[in-house]
Order: sequence, then structure tokens, then C-alpha cells
Amino acid sequence: MPGTSPRPKDDLSAAVVIRSPAWIATAAGLLGMMAFVYAPLMAYCFQEWLKPDYSHGFLVPFFSMYLAWHWRAWAPQRLRWPDPLGLAFIVVGAVLFIVFGKLNIAKEWFQGVSLIVNLCGLTLVLGGRKALRWLWPAWAFLIFLFPLPGPVETALSWQLRKVASIAAEFVLQTIGYPTYREGIILHVQDHVLEVEKACSGLSMLLTFVALSVGMAILVQRPWLDRGLILVSAIPVAVVSNVIRIALTGVLYNEGGKELGDRIFHDFAGWLMMPIALAILWAELKLLDWVLVDVGGPASRDEVMKAQVGSPAHVFLTRWPSPPTPPTPDESKGASR
Repeated sequence: MPGTSPRPKDDLSAAVVIRSPAWIATAAGLLGMMAFVYAPLMAYCFQEWLKPDYSHGFLVPFFSMYLAWHWRAWAPQRLRWPDPLGLAFIVVGAVLFIVFGKLNIAKEWFQGVSLIVNLCGLTLVLGGRKALRWLWPAWAFLIFLFPLPGPVETALSWQLRKVASIAAEFVLQTIGYPTYREGIILHVQDHVLEVEKACSGLSMLLTFVALSVGMAILVQRPWLDRGLILVSAIPVAVVSNVIRIALTGVLYNEGGKELGDRIFHDFAGWLMMPIALAILWAELKLLDWVLVDVGGPASRDEVMKAQVGSPAHVFLTRWPSPPTPPTPDESKGASR
């Protein structure tokens, strides 16, 4: 029609592209290649997820899928493919995989990063930049799948054990139990309680950091609130672990070592996660009380609409909130 610019040949509806034999062949080839290359890494991660420190890894893929579904309104209706920039991502991911595999320095973690980079490249190649804008938060959250590098895990575990033993000594003394500490060993009246690696709180820390990141992404709150949620993840996890160790010490003295080993020493690890979440909930309530939003949500939206015109900018400014699809009347007005 006169006055109508022709649609680019490679800018087609998503349904048409996905049914294209070329798109199907490219997707199958790239996905098959990635599955073959990363199968050993995922097998290693699966074995790590069976351990208490990384048991949250089983839930990470499901939350990642939820993020993609939560922002499904950002899914592009039309796809421009193939995007050559995606090949650059794939090359970077391949370099990371090969280099750190050869150097054997934090191999699994950096190869996990390369998987995320390659998923972003795959998304670009098959769906274009709008598809990447939709899916990159879901891909980024997959970083919690991969175990920490060995030296980092060892150093972090030792520091957590040291902090937990010092704080638990103070708590036990405060509530009336004679306690003294030798390194990471607590002498609580007639019992000796060693803060072993399993009691370092590393599992709780990693799980709670993942939960805090997920909550910071999804909650409908200002960026300051979400930043405070992230910053508080580590101290809340440490406090929860200190409560766990102190309760274990109390139970050892009141109920005996056998009861302490059988119940609290194991069950307390599961019990502390609800306590940590309760602390986080109390923190959110405190933020509601301390940080008063004078303008209100409506006025913030008005300012945003006045200052931000690009959908990409709206996405970056209001990351947790998917866009509202336009009404039929708005769509007709826009087409005119």
C-alpha cells in the first residue's frame, strides 16, 4: 500500500519463524551441541546438589522458568533472526569453556558462566534482541546452579564457622550457660560442641542468597528496598545459623548429647530456613514503616511515563513489572 514501509524479510511473526524448517534445524543443532558439551558439567552439578550445601540447585531451574513466565508479556510477537551478535556471544562462551577447562582454575564455575553466555547467544540467534531482553534475567539466575570454586568455598566455610562460634559463645553466655571457646570448639558446661564444616551455615547462606535475589527481582518495591534485601541476605543467614548452634548447645545440656545429635543437630538446619524467611519478612515490614513513599505508586508511574519512552528503558527501570498489553483502542490509536 502507498505510504507503508515494507516489512523486513527476516522480521516475521514468532509462530511463522518457529514453524520454519531452517529455524527448527538451527535450534536443534545448537541445543544438541550444547547438551553434548555441557553434559559432564551438569552431571557434576547434579552430584553436588545431592550435598546439603548445594541442595537448592534442584529448585533453581524451576525458578528460572518461573521468571520467564512472569515476564511473558515481554516475549516478542515478531522475531528477527538470525542475529549475528548471537554468534559473538557463543564464541565468548566457547572461549571461557575451553580456557578454564585447560587451566583447571575454578573450572566448573567458569564453565557454568560460559553456559549462561551461550544461552544468551542462542537466544539472540534464534529470537533476536527482544527475545534476549525477555529471557536474560532467567538465564542469569542459573548462576546459582553451579558450586562455588573450591578455594572460595573453603575460605568462606572457615570464616563462617569462626564467626558462628564466636557469636554462639556470646549468645550462650548471655542466656546463662557457662561457655568458653577454643577456636571453633565450644565448651558448654559439661559438653563439647564443635562447629564442623556441616554447621558452617554455608548451605543456608547460599540458599538464602538465592532466595533473596529471587525476592528482590519479584517484589513490587523501589530499588532501595530491593538493594537492602540483597545486602541483608548474608547477615540474616549468619544470624540464623548462630541461633541454630546456640539452640543445639542448649539442647545438649538440657536433653543430652544423643537427643541433640538426633534432633537439633540435623533438624535445626531445616528449621532455620523458616526463621531466616521470617526475619526477612520482618525486614520488609520495617522498611514499609521507615521508608515512606510520599508520591505513591500512581505518581511514580506518571513520572516514569513522562520521562521514559522506550520499552527497553521501562524494562530497566521497572524490572519486576511486566508490561501491560495495550488495549484494542490504544492499539488502533497507535496504528494511526
